[in-house]
Amino acid sequence: MAIHNILRQSREQAGLTLEQAAECIGISGASFSRMENGLSKVNTDRLEMLAELYGVSASALVEGSIVMRPSTVDLERLQAIVQAVQTVINSYRVRPSPEKMAMAVAELYRLEIEHIVNNPKADFDAHRHIGIIEAMFKK
Repeated sequence: MAIHNILRQSREQAGLTLEQAAECIGISGASFSRMENGLSKVNTDRLEMLAELYGVSASALVEGSIVMRPSTVDLERLQAIVQAVQTVINSYRVRPSPEKMAMAVAELYRLEIEHIVNNPKADFDAHRHIGIIEAMFKK
């Protein structure tokens, strides 16, 4: 993937408009647009600023191997999922293997990500997952 496509995708994943991103690195919206559209080159200073702004490494931008840093919301939801799983486990008095616990948390987190992609402002609701957790850990 060309760097200008990666820059656009990274900006959008960061939830920034073109103008917001341009302001953050100190250039005009028009200059930023030219950079994202491959009409002007990205110098190393700007690349570093963009990487910092998007929460990725500069090499990830260049290579196209972007992995976004988890946000506070991501970490809070993950913590809530672990607590929900632990509550059900405690109520059933079971002792799952670490692998089974990890599988349950990963699957519920995947479901939660799908849910917030479709409902970005939705709060975490453990009740949405209780049936799944119970099915995973019933004796």
